[in-house]
Amino acid sequence: MVSISAFEPAHAQSQTLPPVTVDQPKAPTVRRAAPTRRATARAPVRRQQAAAPLRQTAPVRYLTPPTATLGAPPSPYAGGQVASGAGLGLLGNRSVMDTPFNQTSYTAELIQNQQARTIRDVLINDPSVRVIQAAGGGADSLFIRGFYYDSGDYGLNGLYGIAPYYSTGANFVERVEVLKGPSALLNGMTTGGTGVSSGGAVGGSVNLVTKHAPDVDITQLTTTYASKSQFGETIDVSRRYGENKEWGVRLNSTYSNGNTPWNRQTDEFGNAVIGIDYRGERARLAVDIGYQADNLNPPLRFFTVGSSIIPPPPKPGSNFQVPWAYYAPTDFFSTVRGEVDVTDQVTAYAAFGYHDSNINYAYPSPILSNAVPGALASPPGAFQLGGLRSTPFTGKETFETLAGEAGVRATVDTGPVNHAVNLNYAINDRTYTQRVRIPGSQIFWNLYTEPTNIPLPNFTTLAANQLTGVDLWSVGVSDTMSILDKRVQLTVGVRRQTAGSEVTNYLTPTLSRPETDTSVWTPAYALVVKPVENVSLYANYIEGLQTPVVVGGTFANAGTVFPPAQTTQAEGGVKVDMGRITATMGYFDISQPSIITVGSGLLATQQLNGRQRNRGVELNVFGELTPSFRLLGGVAMIDGVQEKTAGGINDGKKAVGVPGFNANIGAEWDTPFLHDLTLTGRVIYTSSQYVDVANLVTLPEWTRVDLGARYTFISPWNGKPIVVRANIENLFNKAYWASAYSGVITLGAPRTYLVSTTFNF
Repeated sequence: MVSISAFEPAHAQSQTLPPVTVDQPKAPTVRRAAPTRRATARAPVRRQQAAAPLRQTAPVRYLTPPTATLGAPPSPYAGGQVASGAGLGLLGNRSVMDTPFNQTSYTAELIQNQQARTIRDVLINDPSVRVIQAAGGGADSLFIRGFYYDSGDYGLNGLYGIAPYYSTGANFVERVEVLKGPSALLNGMTTGGTGVSSGGAVGGSVNLVTKHAPDVDITQLTTTYASKSQFGETIDVSRRYGENKEWGVRLNSTYSNGNTPWNRQTDEFGNAVIGIDYRGERARLAVDIGYQADNLNPPLRFFTVGSSIIPPPPKPGSNFQVPWAYYAPTDFFSTVRGEVDVTDQVTAYAAFGYHDSNINYAYPSPILSNAVPGALASPPGAFQLGGLRSTPFTGKETFETLAGEAGVRATVDTGPVNHAVNLNYAINDRTYTQRVRIPGSQIFWNLYTEPTNIPLPNFTTLAANQLTGVDLWSVGVSDTMSILDKRVQLTVGVRRQTAGSEVTNYLTPTLSRPETDTSVWTPAYALVVKPVENVSLYANYIEGLQTPVVVGGTFANAGTVFPPAQTTQAEGGVKVDMGRITATMGYFDISQPSIITVGSGLLATQQLNGRQRNRGVELNVFGELTPSFRLLGGVAMIDGVQEKTAGGINDGKKAVGVPGFNANIGAEWDTPFLHDLTLTGRVIYTSSQYVDVANLVTLPEWTRVDLGARYTFISPWNGKPIVVRANIENLFNKAYWASAYSGVITLGAPRTYLVSTTFNF
């Protein structure tokens, strides 16, 4: 089998060529990085590898101190699907075994092999994460540990709210870092909640690390196909320049267009992201600039539940949406991050990000009423399974986000104790505008009949015209104290957070709210103990501050501001690294104030109602059982309950949208009977979940099976690898209700065929 690690970005990003001898003037003495014994031991075993073409000048690799993060991502773990560590914001880069939290970092190799289109397709591998909307909905919102995580809260290179707002293409992402649990100390607050149901990254957070040029040149073209007839291409080109190859440039771009697996739906999607980086002896810089656009017609959005009966899901691929509906977001985003090594033990850093998002749309969000009005019923008002009604709307939303941070990381020894000290200042500012128009009447149709004959209404009534601002800033400090060669690590930290919000309602000025601020101290404590080298026992207690939530303009109580509220988490667990495979087990207990949606349609309101407390156990496994058999998956058991509800009426009842049991089991097998062929498979199980706070309406459990294969061969014209990949998602074409949150439910995607071919030049 021929490995493509020398040509594909997933390997090239974190694996560098060994020094070589070439005929050139003697280079000056520089600090060089030496691989650690543990990193060498973890290097994935592959079949026979083809040597990468060497450049005329070998790049100089400067030593990156432990206080730095740029240019030194943790290496891939055995199997290549996840990394051996990830970034922890304030705490810098940490290996899995030195992290007192449950964190998984998915690699570009996994992204490319699974043919992930957006980040949603990557996170479906995690049992603690459940995607709310399937492909076809245009949004990547999640549940992490049973708590809502807004698509606008994704981090980009450590700055939150800078990634594309509703959905992010996966083609330009090197790592998808998922941290479970509140991360207020590590990352500061996120701006979610600006016109959405809830925010604050209580159950966890997601950070996306962009691709930059590795030491090996990349010129790669991937052609793609997705059912029913969506064709596209992805380009990845990178080079390094300068006497010591200190400057790097990398361009990633994708474009696709055509019919999706849903009936009558087309999707035109594209982006272009350029990354420029500099790596010197004592300074590093990374600049990323990107643009993304999507044109989805018509979008598969969510259903509001207006009945105590949930009808069976329609036939897979059926499109309930009206023909004139559309959804067209565009995003411009950029980040700049720099580091300077003041000394070998002190690194100063700063980062800035800007994001401008514009979304134009027109669609109805149907209410499952199971009834037919007036003349459409026989007799009038008759019950009809799958009956839908809605007041359609058209509008425009804009999000403008500024984020930044600056700080210092330092290490110092005081006797037998090593201190890793971090000081950080972070800001995040988002302005959100929403302008919505509605027609004068509702439309009615049925879930099981595709509404091709419903005409475009006249949107004559201005229903929402609102500007919302959320301003966040914080100062955090932490100290990780280590003894016995880091066999015992105690982290103590605190962050002073201030959250402000203001609302200007142009439609109803009396609903405007002046700017108000709330400040609070949020402490955190974490402990790692290694009784033996390959076993880590960890525990943490961390508090967060939920972002102020401003009720969006389409609710009856638009402009209402729910003030920031503190959240808490206690967690403990064990991690065992067996060299080529790692298993983790952890227990968590998280609590946060609950925001629920009451009513439906234009009369719906959002209200504070007690607290939601989620307790659970997570089991995860990743790595290689053998050099030819890789595993990735786990289970999450979550008990989500409501507490301190109004009048105690729902105390002890299950929280909305929290399945009690999730399981993800994925495997890859390099077949012995056909050289260079790899077979893949994945099973995803989600147990039943409640739709309403009274626990009267339930979504049934569901299971999804995915299969795939990839084959690598050498190009006859240039001697470089060509990789053909084929995947089938939802193999048995199962129809299922995928998720419930805040009074709405979503459909799972039908069977989807994915085929791609990667050419290296």
